[in-house]
Amino acid sequence: MAVNPSPRFLLVARQELRLLLRDRSLWLVGGLFLLLVGYALFNGMLQTHQRDQAQAALVAADGQARAGQLAQLGRIMAGTEVPTPFGNPANPANMAGGLGAQHAVMPSAPLAPVALGQTDLFPAQFKVTHQSKVNLLHNNDIENPWHLQSGHFDLAFVVVYLLPLLIFALSYNLLSGEREDGTLRLLLSQPLALPTLVAAKIAVRAAVLLGAAVLVPLAVLLIARPQALAAPGATLWWALVVGAYALFWFTAVVAVNAFGWSSATNAMVLVIGWVVLVLVAPVLLNIAVTQASPAPSRAELAARTRVVTAQAMSHNATLLATDYTHVDQPDTLVPRDGRLAMSGRAMANYRIQRQVDETLRPELDRFDAQQARQQALVVRWSAISPAAVAYEGITALAGTGHSRNAWFLAQVASYHQAWKDFFYPRIDGGLALAEADFARIPAFRWHEEGQGAVQAQAARAVLQLLLPTLVLLGLAGWRLRRYRVV
Repeated sequence: MAVNPSPRFLLVARQELRLLLRDRSLWLVGGLFLLLVGYALFNGMLQTHQRDQAQAALVAADGQARAGQLAQLGRIMAGTEVPTPFGNPANPANMAGGLGAQHAVMPSAPLAPVALGQTDLFPAQFKVTHQSKVNLLHNNDIENPWHLQSGHFDLAFVVVYLLPLLIFALSYNLLSGEREDGTLRLLLSQPLALPTLVAAKIAVRAAVLLGAAVLVPLAVLLIARPQALAAPGATLWWALVVGAYALFWFTAVVAVNAFGWSSATNAMVLVIGWVVLVLVAPVLLNIAVTQASPAPSRAELAARTRVVTAQAMSHNATLLATDYTHVDQPDTLVPRDGRLAMSGRAMANYRIQRQVDETLRPELDRFDAQQARQQALVVRWSAISPAAVAYEGITALAGTGHSRNAWFLAQVASYHQAWKDFFYPRIDGGLALAEADFARIPAFRWHEEGQGAVQAQAARAVLQLLLPTLVLLGLAGWRLRRYRVV
């Protein structure tokens, strides 16, 4: 007579929950996990809030500075104020440089608190001037896109590194404990299939841990960060990535238990597997990618930049040494008929930056292409480590990974070019900035990365996690059919 497994599954699950609730290990592991999740969320919210505040202060300061410069220009043109050499808003060389500099800012994504990711490596704001691109964008010491993949204690760290260990703590003796206590034979003497018993045990443990890993963070985000409500797709995909990652490790636990080893052996095998897949595999991936596509050398680029800068300074040595006529003739700083006499040093600084930019452009293009190839290799081969896959998927959804940073850098580069296109002709032609020109000075406007591309990264991560999970599930099913109770 066939037995409906659903009532048996629910019965075993209820009984397993009762036993776990009486076991101190559940309270210890569950309580520890909740503390870790709580602290990670607090740290993520705090870091994100501080970054948002700092960016808002930068934007406000830029607006105040621009308004002050416009008012100052009005006083200069009215003859009520004499401009200073480097504080003259009518001078396009001054405004293109440090005086009129504006910040390009990448705002935090709605799910940013769950993964601070590479925010300690990749700046979320750049001060844009007419300085060369190498000084604007390539001033960070990052040897590899995989380098320092988690710089802060955040929820991504808890999920990727610690969740597997907590799964092991609750499940390493899933079957071996019952067999060693002599209760497994008694259970299986009832109309209960071994796979049903295992599935019920796993379901209870998964509900406990995933409730803390998924539901608690979602509740906190939806309450404390309303922006998350505007990104339901990202929130759903984040839950799917975390769930798929946890499912992989639960399936690994079942596969190890299905071999019929002792509890101690199960624990040892699982910990070794965690070390290999979470710690060793990413390092080996890093080494392999570095050998296959060596990281662009920052030292070489910096040395080349110094040489090119020295050459540019030598070419403009005469202008750099030019005496300032404004010392005894301050009226030369006031625009006349829309034109302005540029000081020698200001023109020299402008020409130096332009020469460096034009000379290094081919090298910077090769540098960027080489780094992009390396990152592509990392993404392609990260499937060897479920931890790497999960981390890439989580940071992509949180907007703190390499993809969104590259998107931001592309926008900064476009803004930098628009900035130069606006100021260069005015500097070369000796044209003074008028009050009407201020409204036409390029402003940075952030365009968010397409949600389709982000969700595609998350979908790839889920697929890359489910494939090895299915392999482990097949192995576990094969071994369970041959499982010996005694």
